[in-house]
Amino acid sequence: MDNTGTLAGMGGKVGLKGTDGPEIVELARKLGATAEAPFRALQALKELEILKDSIEIITCPGAMGESVANKCGFKVTIIGAEKEETSAEDTRQAALEMMKLQIELLLFAGGDGTARDIYSSIKNAMPVIGIPTGVKMHSSVFALNPKRAGELALLYLTGKVKGFREAEVMDIDEELFRKGIVSARLYGYLKIPFERRHVQNVKAATSPSEKYERDLVLT
Repeated sequence: MDNTGTLAGMGGKVGLKGTDGPEIVELARKLGATAEAPFRALQALKELEILKDSIEIITCPGAMGESVANKCGFKVTIIGAEKEETSAEDTRQAALEMMKLQIELLLFAGGDGTARDIYSSIKNAMPVIGIPTGVKMHSSVFALNPKRAGELALLYLTGKVKGFREAEVMDIDEELFRKGIVSARLYGYLKIPFERRHVQNVKAATSPSEKYERDLVLT
């Protein structure tokens, strides 16, 4: 699930340092930005394919999860209606609905803005794992890269990881960030399955997105 359907991560490669707000999203598109979330979410879900006959994925229509889950052959249940353009409110509503359904794990793709949206809806009511796709990556709810997010989800769902950690949900002011000023704020904590080799610490020196690109070359 991504807070804007397929928009998280679009701003980075065109130098916008984030895509919060419809005006910045439109500018990113005009500059030729493409969505990062579907590719990164697919990398994570591929690590779970061994479970595709034994788990059900509850997700949102189209680009907010359904398309990627179908590519991996999972049994999929859809919540909500498909929209041409989605927003942060769609993410908040989806997270709230999933909490009501008492899902076992919320695996989401996005950046700090997505983590904030999910936190605002569920607080620490259920376990989550963030698949890093955004430009701003200050929150420690994210795995080191999409592959590690999928691996951690697999470990948790098969009972090999049972411990949890309260992970920081951080975000920065995008307008100040574009001026070279980093102003980060702690919004709260989400509960994540914890395995040290798979998750980042708060404010990693290298963003998970950049680390992921290197890992693709090295592994």
